Amino acid sequence: MKKIICLMFIMFASIAAVHAEDGDGKAFLERFYQEGAECWFDNAFLKKHLTQKALKYLHDAFPYDDESGDGLAMWLFYQEGGWDLGELKEILVKNVADNTYRVTCHSAFNKDTYEYTVTFGLVRVGNAWKIDTMKPGKGDLIVSDPGIQDGSRWNIANLDYTAKVNADKTITFNAMAEGEELMFRLTPNYSKQDEYTLSDEPGADGFNPFSKSPRVKFIDKYDTKLLCLYDQKGQLQHVLDGKARLEGEKEALSKWDIQLYGYYTDRYGDTLQISSGVIYKKGVACATYEHIPFNGTVTGIMRISGATHLDGIWEAVITLDGLTLYQVAEDAYGVYQRQEGKEVLSWARDNFPRFNYTWTILLNDGQFRHLKKSTLRIMRNEILARHGYRFQSKDLQDYFSKRAWYKPAASNDEVEQPFEIEMLNLELIKAEEAKPDDERYVKEE
Repeated sequence: MKKIICLMFIMFASIAAVHAEDGDGKAFLERFYQEGAECWFDNAFLKKHLTQKALKYLHDAFPYDDESGDGLAMWLFYQEGGWDLGELKEILVKNVADNTYRVTCHSAFNKDTYEYTVTFGLVRVGNAWKIDTMKPGKGDLIVSDPGIQDGSRWNIANLDYTAKVNADKTITFNAMAEGEELMFRLTPNYSKQDEYTLSDEPGADGFNPFSKSPRVKFIDKYDTKLLCLYDQKGQLQHVLDGKARLEGEKEALSKWDIQLYGYYTDRYGDTLQISSGVIYKKGVACATYEHIPFNGTVTGIMRISGATHLDGIWEAVITLDGLTLYQVAEDAYGVYQRQEGKEVLSWARDNFPRFNYTWTILLNDGQFRHLKKSTLRIMRNEILARHGYRFQSKDLQDYFSKRAWYKPAASNDEVEQPFEIEMLNLELIKAEEAKPDDERYVKEE
């Protein structure tokens, strides 16, 4: 215990000394460190360097040993329940007023971290400095592996942001998009667990793409790590995935692929299956396809080879009824422009939900934002329908009652809660529906 006390005050001195503006105050903290290291902060030493106010507080708050000074250790380490919280990891010091410092201690117990705040002041007594006005703050238990770690990768669409944990516990996120630096900062909201405030990175030239989403909630459960970004109205706008399987561009293309998978009927009445780079007809591979991204961004442009009437370069657009392929050609600037040709592939699986992928992938690639609001409404409610939700709206009743897979529950009280990923997708779709039409880019016709 004495060793822990020593370590703690060593860190007090070494860190607070940097912030002490008065040279004498800095010298005091340095001497406090040197002398304390030699005498293990015994009772006599503490009485020498603590004011009567601080000593009285310790005496009143905890049993104060005559010789060892263990009362100070109890005050600092037995906060919130009387547990010995183990090894002190770090201390952060912030100057909050003249000669007053707010000290945040991080102490580890097994694999968990216990974080609490201690506030103390430096006061001048004659020609010397002493530690005064010692006050404990609120303690919080933080679970092991506390989420947003230095160097961690966070994916959204084709971008991978890298997190940098700063000394003041703010977190800087950085990514590159088409040569432009993207940056933003998260500041912990200590009044709400696992919540942050999002802002521009101070003094940086990087662009903040999430300036309209100031509130951030961190989710770490069920083997997921997510940052959910909400706007001023409390609507979920973006989700960053801290456990994406692939790098940005590959992750975006993989998700786009999954959204295209399924069985479709072409204009000849033949059933085609799209799956992982291959188009099948009657179970036989009849064509292959590859996506053509732009700087890693999914554009919907794909090249199909091997099928007579689908050979060529197309822009694939997801619709409620299936998939529409618009023939495109590359112009002089390398941009693909729609031509007159168009192929409509109709969804051919009434016994399978149209947007079933909304329970398997997080829609943070943004492709759903290209759909009409009427399609988004079906997409959102399909999430509930898969769990047997009974609808009050007649149009939804009519639509889902015609689907062989839909099995409504006897009562909505019996409907199970959608999965975490489904709930997030539901929120994302709902927020998109709420946007004015002039703020949306709709590809579906």
